[in-house]
Amino acid sequence: MATPTPSHPLQPSSATKKTAGHVSTPAHLGQPSPAPRSVPSPAALRKDQAGRTPLNHPTTGSTSSKTIGSTPMLHSLSQQGNTVGSSPGANMLSFGTPIGLGVEGITPSQLNMHTPALNSIPMSLTMSDLGVPAGGAIQKRDEDNERKRKMRKVLKGIGQRSGSVSEEGILRVSRRVGFDNTAEDNKPVGSRSLTMAGKKMLVDVKLNNHEVENVGVIFDTAEGTPLSDQAPGLAKVLSQSLQSAGNARADAELDLFAANLGRLAKIDKLSSQHLNCFEALSGIYTSLDRLHEHEVAMSSDVDVLRKKSGRPTLHASNRVGVSIAYWQLPRPSLSRGDQYSVSNEVHNLDLGVERSSGGMYPPLRVSENWLPDSIELPADTSDHTIPWQDPPPNLVPAIAGGDAMAVDGQESLPELRFIAKLRSPVLLPWQGAVNVLQAVGMQPPQLFVYPPAWHTLLLDPSSTTPFNAGGGSYIVSEQTVLSMHGDLDGESTHIYTLDVAKPDGGYMLEELPFSHPRQLVELLPTLRQWVYFGSLIKDLFDTSAAVPANGQPVQTEIRKLTPGPLPALTLAELLTPPTTPGTDDPLRVSVSLATTPMPTLSLTFPSRKPGATCNVTLQIHVNGNVVVTHHSRMTSDAHTASVSDDAAREKLAAALEQCGDLGVWIEWLSSM
Repeated sequence: MATPTPSHPLQPSSATKKTAGHVSTPAHLGQPSPAPRSVPSPAALRKDQAGRTPLNHPTTGSTSSKTIGSTPMLHSLSQQGNTVGSSPGANMLSFGTPIGLGVEGITPSQLNMHTPALNSIPMSLTMSDLGVPAGGAIQKRDEDNERKRKMRKVLKGIGQRSGSVSEEGILRVSRRVGFDNTAEDNKPVGSRSLTMAGKKMLVDVKLNNHEVENVGVIFDTAEGTPLSDQAPGLAKVLSQSLQSAGNARADAELDLFAANLGRLAKIDKLSSQHLNCFEALSGIYTSLDRLHEHEVAMSSDVDVLRKKSGRPTLHASNRVGVSIAYWQLPRPSLSRGDQYSVSNEVHNLDLGVERSSGGMYPPLRVSENWLPDSIELPADTSDHTIPWQDPPPNLVPAIAGGDAMAVDGQESLPELRFIAKLRSPVLLPWQGAVNVLQAVGMQPPQLFVYPPAWHTLLLDPSSTTPFNAGGGSYIVSEQTVLSMHGDLDGESTHIYTLDVAKPDGGYMLEELPFSHPRQLVELLPTLRQWVYFGSLIKDLFDTSAAVPANGQPVQTEIRKLTPGPLPALTLAELLTPPTTPGTDDPLRVSVSLATTPMPTLSLTFPSRKPGATCNVTLQIHVNGNVVVTHHSRMTSDAHTASVSDDAAREKLAAALEQCGDLGVWIEWLSSM
């Protein structure tokens, strides 16, 4: 009997999905197949082709695939699906189709699967390819990120409060700043002496029933040195900070003590066996204190504070450390009673030490000879006539400086420098800040984006609007000031409008590195200039600058804070003098501000006298000196009377320096 010859070659590629794995044959049922033996079965063909399949085309009918180096060689994602019962398709590839879902006739292109004919490029992107879950799918909660957020919240709250004054609280604060702690063993808890030791200092606190009886401080230095003589003053400040809450021990907090101990610990950690940072700061204070004594002998303490080298302080005002007080201005505010309320805000430079590369910036020096022993100053003392000296540099072993390649016995400069932190920060115009930083040997700040305007940062430190956005801007505020007409307790309302035609970028100066105290003394006049100019502007437009009197808040209100151009005025309105305000009418003041080349204010307001308008221009020079450059009074008949007398302008400037409040000064000028 002749063997039937099929009309098509019996190749695996001719098998269809419908016939592959879905037709039950007698062989599957355990019965002999009725097909002739001379015709190979599809299963045999698949088994025979499995051995001849190329390496990069694994057999789809087998659950295992060829591998190289234990790595499965899969051609496309279609080979990772369900291959049970699927037959080879074109080019020795097939696509598994779920059985019993009624989708046996769906083609790969309808399923957006990779097609070999297109070189494994997907026909179209699916939602899962774009990272978007299918409709109705619920994303798994990111428990790791939630746990991290909760942990950050907990860690942020740790250490915010130092607790109450007690033995446990004091020891906890000491451990937190890095000091070693010991306590007496033969006494009950709460009535023992606590010893807190660092590298170069030791603090001893004696308690009696958790109340502080005595505080002692010892420095690792020779007896009779200035640093050892300063220890009792430091102990007194620490004792006061532990007793700052009064006699009620239950209400006494450790916040102030923790802050002071933290400052001491920071300086102590930077010290080493060969370099004592406490002695370096003490040497600067000793020299500046001798200079202060000579200047006070020729002038008053207030003049030295505001016009000369400042007032050096050591462990003063419940704050440990060396500081230079350089500006103080009594600012009277409105009082509801019989006296003024005065705010004696003092601006300081707090001196400290920080790490720095010795080759990048001049390192600190431990010396008391920044000035000669005998200081002779002329009567007109200025910064340039102070006889400064340059002490020799200090060298320490190179290994102590952190150089791992250094040879034993080799010396290098210390990796430390002096730093002065401004309390409070001073707002400077951008070019002024560049000049200040260059004066101490620092690179100017990098300008990646335009900074906010100087006056905007002064009144709103959180502002990020560039100073060149929108051109000019104006701010309107209403203030209640002391009335200079009528009774002393009279009140007058002023409405100020600030116009800044050419705003300049601002820079908040917070700290200054320095290598010699001469650099700080030379910069004090510039700092005073901008501190004073900023305080005058804040008096007019900042509600937070108002000081309550007798517990009653000052009636101050910011009515509008609107950027944009000033409203346009016609020629007739410009030529018409403003209406003379009455006793109870608000005084409208136009304020024009400029920061370059000199901080300048131009004020225009109606006089209390009928038919007159006042115009005055003033500048704030170095050291906060007020200079009135122009003062005129225009009457209703267009007659202008200018004050050209230098003595008269000096009188106006002296009046502003004495009162310290621009609103009171304007009220006084309007009544003249």
